[in-house]
Amino acid sequence: MGGFWKALALTVGILAVLILFAFVFRVGYLLLLVLSAVYGWMLFAFLYYRQCRQEELLQVISAAAEAEAPLLPALQAYLNDRPQGRMRAFWVGLLLTFVVPGAYWLWYRRSSYDRKVEQLIHLLEAGDSLLDALQDVPGVASHETLLAVALGEKTGQLARCLQSLCNPARSRLATLWLEMVPRVVYPLFLLLVMSGILMFWTIYIAPKYERIFNEFAMSLPVETERAMFLGKLAVHFSWILALAVPLVALVLVLLLVSPGFRWQFPVVGYLYQSYLRSQILQALSFLLQMNEPAPAALAVLAESGYFVEPARRRLNSIRSQVEQGEPLADSLHRGRILPRAMVPLLRSAERVGNLPWALAELADVMAQRTAQRVQRLGLILFPIPVLGLGVVVGIIVIGLFVPVVSLIERLSQ
Repeated sequence: MGGFWKALALTVGILAVLILFAFVFRVGYLLLLVLSAVYGWMLFAFLYYRQCRQEELLQVISAAAEAEAPLLPALQAYLNDRPQGRMRAFWVGLLLTFVVPGAYWLWYRRSSYDRKVEQLIHLLEAGDSLLDALQDVPGVASHETLLAVALGEKTGQLARCLQSLCNPARSRLATLWLEMVPRVVYPLFLLLVMSGILMFWTIYIAPKYERIFNEFAMSLPVETERAMFLGKLAVHFSWILALAVPLVALVLVLLLVSPGFRWQFPVVGYLYQSYLRSQILQALSFLLQMNEPAPAALAVLAESGYFVEPARRRLNSIRSQVEQGEPLADSLHRGRILPRAMVPLLRSAERVGNLPWALAELADVMAQRTAQRVQRLGLILFPIPVLGLGVVVGIIVIGLFVPVVSLIERLSQ
């Protein structure tokens, strides 16, 4: 939670500055656009960079576990292979100075990812287990990696657990959440730019058009009056746009860093719950392969600390039903982990003694379906608002140029 609160506090601080500038309209709106684009891009780049580094660390741990090699030398070699040197430190410090003055000395030197890996190595050298060390260094590993390490250490099969729960298909699904962000932010940024241009035209250009047309005893074209009406609305409700930017940014940050908020959010919550259900089935399949009884396996998942509170309540409820003699397939369905259509398959697998395989296959199917739904949602969210903005831009452009055409025709006569 430490990384979450730091990211949230930094975002709220930046957004507070943006709102302060936004209230000073003539200068603040331009600054709002520029700073929103710059800081939004940097926040997205930071989250994407951290995810890539977490994937690198996962590969190092997986390779060491599969080769049954000591983990500490592998982590040290990975850290030594990273770019280093005074010139790199100079350029990083120079770039971060333009982001937030003093960020290199106050934050980066203590909280960079390489520094987190160093802390991880020190904790392992001090005798901490891999799971405890990863948990004591927030942000160094993803939640999926923490779950796989927790189950791997409990069963003594770390390599197999990492391979089962952190395969490339699931990593691809985790990356899709980040890929959705630009598709949501881009139309909003277009709306802000378009609103700024329209407000400038309404305040400075439109009054001149009205004066010229009055001198020629002409009425403004209907298209221009329509564009002026939209411009007056944009000016009158500019405070809504100024507040929409930080609110949307805050929601996006919470969706990216807070699993609990993601669970409750409309549409995204449905997709995230589907992803967690596939994780539960995959982890349950692995534990059953290790000859763990179903109630004990469900208890391990509930106590792993990976799943959010609503998911833990479901797991505890399923465990209680299984302990009372209910079939596992029916209990998973009542606990809203297994879809109804998959219950007969799981019952058949339970009767023939092939339950772990069936759970793993169902988990892969659910993960693929979730990835497809996320991709489809992105394809839907991106074109519709862009097309809508294109229509509005067309109305505005026509309203801007029709007066010029009318004046040219009048002068030619």
